[in-house]
Amino acid sequence: MLFTYDGIVVGRRDIGESNCFIDILTDEQGIIEATAHGVKKINSSLLGSCGLFSYATFCLNKTKQRYSVNSAKPKRSFHELGSDIEKLALGSYFAQAVKFCTPQEQAAEGSDSLVRFFAISLYEAEMARDTARLACVKAAFELRFSCMLGYFPDLRGCCNCGWGGHDQIIQCGCGEHDEMFFLPDSGELICGDCFDREYSGRYFVLTRELLGAMQNIVYARLDEAFRFSVSPQAAKLLGIVTENYFLARTERSFSALDYYKSIRME
Repeated sequence: MLFTYDGIVVGRRDIGESNCFIDILTDEQGIIEATAHGVKKINSSLLGSCGLFSYATFCLNKTKQRYSVNSAKPKRSFHELGSDIEKLALGSYFAQAVKFCTPQEQAAEGSDSLVRFFAISLYEAEMARDTARLACVKAAFELRFSCMLGYFPDLRGCCNCGWGGHDQIIQCGCGEHDEMFFLPDSGELICGDCFDREYSGRYFVLTRELLGAMQNIVYARLDEAFRFSVSPQAAKLLGIVTENYFLARTERSFSALDYYKSIRME
């Protein structure tokens, strides 16, 4: 039986001399593992569609619970990521995170398209002009993907005195503080008046600039989530905050992230 999906390759493993397994991110079925027969042959029609980050329309044949690639029509390759080792490493981290956090053969929940989100993330990484901008792209990916997985931080006000219900904030003055305290293990904010200075858990101090960037990532439309600008120093701290939140909520580590951090230009 044949099925057609638009998807992006987020993983690839070679089999023998000419075949490989590919992991395809789709909106309809989450991650699909499929065999690409003969893909490594120089005259293969699948050559340009089954590489890592390849965005294509895949026609898949399913027999006995296994998929194989019947044909594929390329849509976008993001090949320029391969010309910059830092961008390639970051893209590989995105792919690994999506691969291991997205259910196999199960439609994703939520209103945002996972395929579109991943494509935007790769595009923004590809177009990043410097390390600071790349740090912003990484932060936007981590925080927005956390939301798409169901881990929404509450960035609308102090969880102690500034929260007035599901869709409103009490006018307590917490928004007047120049700094707020973010708890990555719970995703909550605490204002300076309510924060216990003897608190022993993890927390980050957020300036107005950092909080504004995080609010944009979480609450803006998907196509606007990456549209923010912060100073290079703030971009570095933002990346630390969102990374800690993402790893805390997913409760796992990623080897591709470790590699990215080892070669990242400071």
